Amino acid sequence: MKRHASCTIWVILGLVLLTSCSPTTTPIPATATPLPTLTPTPQPLGHPENPLVIGFVVENPQTPEYQSAAQRLSTALTERAKLSVQIRLFETYTNLIASLEDGVVHAVFLPPLTYIYAHEKGLAEVELLANHFGVYFYGSMFLANAESNFTRYFDPVTNRSTAPAETALPQLAGTRPCWVDPTSIAGYLLPAALLKQIDIETLPAVIARTPSAVVRALYIKGICDFGATFAISGDPRTASTVLNDLPDAEQRVVILWQTEPIIPNLNVSFHPRVPAAARQAATSALMDAVSDADLNALISQLNQGYALQALKRVDDSVYNPLREILSALSPDLETLLGR
Repeated sequence: MKRHASCTIWVILGLVLLTSCSPTTTPIPATATPLPTLTPTPQPLGHPENPLVIGFVVENPQTPEYQSAAQRLSTALTERAKLSVQIRLFETYTNLIASLEDGVVHAVFLPPLTYIYAHEKGLAEVELLANHFGVYFYGSMFLANAESNFTRYFDPVTNRSTAPAETALPQLAGTRPCWVDPTSIAGYLLPAALLKQIDIETLPAVIARTPSAVVRALYIKGICDFGATFAISGDPRTASTVLNDLPDAEQRVVILWQTEPIIPNLNVSFHPRVPAAARQAATSALMDAVSDADLNALISQLNQGYALQALKRVDDSVYNPLREILSALSPDLETLLGR
């Protein structure tokens, strides 16, 4: 019995040792459902942690005067809109458009061709249009020396043309124009597009650089046969820089024909993704600010001195007449940012 018990004990010890020396395997657990990651919910646009950003282009954004104006306007618009508004300054329209595309900027003040470009890229929807020098739109006029043989199709009493472009402008074929600048809407792009639209070819142009220089060139004769400048929002013939030494400029340089006012002034546009409530609040705040003399001065300062008498609501259709005529030239709008 002792021998049998001893054998049994040795068998058991052998089994224990054998088991302890055998490789062990760790069971692979079933794939577990990962715990959800806590993603913070973004604050709505206009919250202090997510302010609505309005962009302006100025020559030197770091200038203390601009920085102060931006801060004061931010505070005033925040109070009026009942949402957090931040003003951000940019040195170029290229940078402004890039920030609009990146979602960093939500609202912008844009000149007409810059707006058309941004709208085509799906980055801007016009909401407000500025009243500048008493009008919301301006146009172009064709000028010539009073002693030229051109026929005038313009009534100075009504300030309207008396015939369509197809009747008034063919007489300019084969003559030399004075344009303001290749990037000027009223002083080149619009009048040149009109001529091309009705197949009028002219001689190589003289680039005068300023509307006043166009008037002076026509006054003294021999430089160009006709010229084009802005109209309706003002008259370069009556500018002090002209009248100081050419007091009879308005009589010596006459209007041959004038377009309808189809060039919109500076606008306020929003990125299409800006929620309606934030857009409405910012729009109302800006309209209210323009009616306040001190805040109007800040807005004009941040628009490089551009004077705003008022803002009114418009939609994109107001740009269609200009788009239609400019299509004759097919201008590269990206090279015209800031116009």
